[in-house]
Amino acid sequence: MPIFLIFFILFVIWVNVKTKRGQNNNSKWDTDYWEKEREANFVRRKDISNLDYITISEDELPFSDTAEGEEKYREDQVRRVLSSTIINLSGMSNTDIKLAYGTANFPELSKYDQNYLLLIRNLGMWGSYLHHNCDGQDERARQILERAIELGSDIRDTYVSLAEIYLDAGQPEKVQTLIRHVEESDFDLKNSLLRSLNKLLNLS
Repeated sequence: MPIFLIFFILFVIWVNVKTKRGQNNNSKWDTDYWEKEREANFVRRKDISNLDYITISEDELPFSDTAEGEEKYREDQVRRVLSSTIINLSGMSNTDIKLAYGTANFPELSKYDQNYLLLIRNLGMWGSYLHHNCDGQDERARQILERAIELGSDIRDTYVSLAEIYLDAGQPEKVQTLIRHVEESDFDLKNSLLRSLNKLLNLS
């Protein structure tokens, strides 16, 4: 798939997620939303130099000098994102971002947040690929998937692959830790993820 198409799809997903997180089920939502949005559009630019940016060196991840095919592709994608500015604003809607940091900063921050989504997505796919397709690579996969979760990933396959690795290693207590982590989260698909993890644990 062409890289520009991948970025376009991720951008559409990002906009939908941000819009969803800015909504609620109250009948007053529409009026309240547009009032808040109008207010946000007049917020002046604020200093964003001291925000909690994500910085990861390549030494922190188990890259391979002999990687090829899908593994190399995922490694290259992760390396590309690591060279960019990254911030996790997944708990904020578009309007929240503008209110907090100013409308003028919104395009820049949205790009940094998209980099975050690209990072956790590619970490998850890299780790899951190693687990499912490369014999003897579960230790590397574990490091990658654990890092993705430390960064706040809410991607189902990341959790399921890591839980499978723990169970294969005879560590069901670590799956329980994953379950507690999800229980304490505010993930959109929290209940579905919990069902998947509990099912794996019950089958072990």
